[in-house]
Amino acid sequence: MRMSGALTALRLVLLLALSLIVVVPLLFILLSAVKDAQQAALMRLELPDAWHWSNFKVVFEQGRMLRGLTNSAIVTTGSVVLSISIGVMGAFIAARRSGRLIAVIYTLFLAGLIAPPSIIPTVKLMQSLHLNNQFLGVILLYAALQTPFILLMMTGFVKAIPREIDESAFVDGARGFGLFIRIILPLLLPSITTATVFVFLGVWNDFQWPLYLLGSSDMWTIPMSVYMFKSKFGTDWNYVFADLLIAMAPVLLVYAVGQRFIIEEMTAGAIKG
Repeated sequence: MRMSGALTALRLVLLLALSLIVVVPLLFILLSAVKDAQQAALMRLELPDAWHWSNFKVVFEQGRMLRGLTNSAIVTTGSVVLSISIGVMGAFIAARRSGRLIAVIYTLFLAGLIAPPSIIPTVKLMQSLHLNNQFLGVILLYAALQTPFILLMMTGFVKAIPREIDESAFVDGARGFGLFIRIILPLLLPSITTATVFVFLGVWNDFQWPLYLLGSSDMWTIPMSVYMFKSKFGTDWNYVFADLLIAMAPVLLVYAVGQRFIIEEMTAGAIKG
């Protein structure tokens, strides 16, 4: 019993130590966001001499955060809806049908996980299609980048659904797209939630493609707004950290809502085994 209690205490101490890896940076950003410029520039984990909550007002008014949040919401929502829709429906077809054509198409999709996108050809393609400096172009690009992962992930979950359910649905008159919407899709909602969180995090936090494809500052997303704010205010790190804190808030909210589904899906295979 003593050995078991010691192991439990050791695990607790280890978990607390690991949690500091996440908690300390967040606490540092939060405290730095409400300091003045001089104290924030010291980069120390300490309480501010005075709490400058007005930093957030400055960020919204001069850093154009509201526009950045709106642009990120447009790009991220469009990318999530498009990639999840294509990935889930493609996974249903790949899991339920067989044949050489299906196998070839599935392999081509998965090749997107291996071959990294090239910047110059991608930009040239967007320019030739007149999709450069447009939200639609960025959304289509993100959908192309995220769909292979979603297809691979969701195919395994669809295969885990017994085919007997399909046969029962056939008897009740559900076929084709109706079968997918009425029977399969509700069973995949926890998995879709998990996939949505992953796509959201990847698109919301991405800096590279908005930098190359969105030349107008009016269309910059949140990561670009942070970059612009830092360049504009130079060494005023209190504003930079306030900017980062606002940019992090939607990510933390989405992850907090979806983490239960992520944990359930990660442990589902172990429980079945």
